[in-house]
Amino acid sequence: MGIEDASMRNGRALSDQWADSVVVRPRTTEQHITVHKRLVLGFAISILTLIIVTAIAITLSVSFERCAAESGGALAANGSSNSKWKQSRDGNISHRDTEDGQQPWRNLRLPATLRPRHYDLRLSVNMENFSFSGEVNIEFECVNSTKLIVLHTDRLEVEKVLVFSDSKKAGVMRIQRRFHYQPKQVFVIALHREMKPLRTYKINITFHANTEHELLGFFRSSYTLNGERRFLAVTQFSPTHARKAFPCFDEPIYKATFRVSLKHESSYQSLSNMPVESSTSEEDGWVTNHFSRTPRMSTYYLAWAVCNFTYREAVTDNGVVVSRVFRP
Repeated sequence: MGIEDASMRNGRALSDQWADSVVVRPRTTEQHITVHKRLVLGFAISILTLIIVTAIAITLSVSFERCAAESGGALAANGSSNSKWKQSRDGNISHRDTEDGQQPWRNLRLPATLRPRHYDLRLSVNMENFSFSGEVNIEFECVNSTKLIVLHTDRLEVEKVLVFSDSKKAGVMRIQRRFHYQPKQVFVIALHREMKPLRTYKINITFHANTEHELLGFFRSSYTLNGERRFLAVTQFSPTHARKAFPCFDEPIYKATFRVSLKHESSYQSLSNMPVESSTSEEDGWVTNHFSRTPRMSTYYLAWAVCNFTYREAVTDNGVVVSRVFRP
């Protein structure tokens, strides 16, 4: 009996363990199902949230685009009014002053409507206050019909402008307006009457400026001799700095001849590309040197100097006079 009781007890114990295991397994499966449900629900909520955020972003983007379009239209209207104001500020420019609705003074290159032939340039150089005044007469040919004269000036104060016609109706041409357009370093003259092709015209411009302390245009420099500081005024026009010394068509393609006259104190002497043709002494102790006419050349080849230097001349085999400058 003892053995049977023991076996029964052992059997009951095994059956109880089996029953316990059978009862535990359903509870574990339910827990897994609950966890999976929570994961699926969280994933669904995340996708729904992402869809909602995307929809909001698209709505805001469309709204911003509409606002930008409206503000762009307002800016365009303001820009149009500002450009009109700027156009008026640049010299009271009207549509009548344009060539076929264009504004050639805004271009990088000069318009090809005019072609210079000859410059007659007269300068008065003051070495005491480092200033100079001048007058230039430019003879030019009209290539295409135009009412506009566009040429280069930079740091020059233009005082007076006259335009003459050499045609059958010779005389002074009426100027409608003139202005300086600094962004392109040009001076614009709008005439009342149109210039005709293949005819010759002349323009007279008086101006003044300072000899700048830089190595461009017509500038001043200095040196020391026996403890005394001395000054000189010289030119450096290459590549596009002749416009700082006198109004001109300052592009290499516009070649012409030049005749230069330099007036200065008699204690100085002047040099230029060509030899002195004549010299005139003034009552105020100043002297004017008139130089011979140059060959046809671009503006950046033109040069002159007002200084205390001495020079030595020599003649080449071809009969060309060459001057070599020396410091005293």
